Amino acid sequence: MTFLVDAAKYYNSEPHQIAAWEDLEVKLPKYLLEEFQAAYRAKQAPPISPTVTNSWEGIYTAAAMAGSKFPAVTAAQWALESAYGKYVSGKNNFFGIKGPGTSKTTWEDYGNGPVTIVAQFRDFSTPEECVQYLVDRWYRDYKGYRGVNRANSNAECARLLKVEGYATDPAYTQKLINIISQNL
Repeated sequence: MTFLVDAAKYYNSEPHQIAAWEDLEVKLPKYLLEEFQAAYRAKQAPPISPTVTNSWEGIYTAAAMAGSKFPAVTAAQWALESAYGKYVSGKNNFFGIKGPGTSKTTWEDYGNGPVTIVAQFRDFSTPEECVQYLVDRWYRDYKGYRGVNRANSNAECARLLKVEGYATDPAYTQKLINIISQNL
C-alpha cells in the first residue's frame, strides 16, 4: 500500500503522530506496519552498506549510517555486550537486545547485586538489521521515548543509556566510557 510509504515522508515523531501510529499498530496487519517502518527508515538515513564487518570500525560506520549521533558509544556497546564481537546473545545480536528469539543465561543487577537469569534475545537477519534496530529504538526518538541522540557528548550519551534503562549494570556508563577512550 503506497499510502503508507507516502505517509512515512511526512512522519516526524510529533506527539499526535505517535498517538496515531500506536493506534495503527493495533489495527494494521504486520506486513503493512513493516512497509511503513521501512519507508520511514529510508527517509531518515542513508542505506547501510550490505555488509558490516564484525569490528570496531564496521560497527562504528554502520551506527553512523543508521543515524547514531554517537557511533563511538554504539561501537562501545558492541564491544562490551559481545566481547568485541566474539559472542552474540541471539542470531546477529551483538548488543544483548532482548525479545523473542534465542534463550540464553545472562545476569542482571536490579539493585542488590548480580543475579543469573534466563532471558530471550532477539534474532536478526543481519548485523546491519541489529544496528538499525538499536539506533531506531534507543538513539532516535521512538514512540514516547526520547532517544539518547539528544546528548551533547559520548559520555552523556553513555550516561543516558543507563538512565533510560538500557542496562542494569551499575557500572555500565563507566565501562562504555573506558572502552571509548581505549579505541578512539
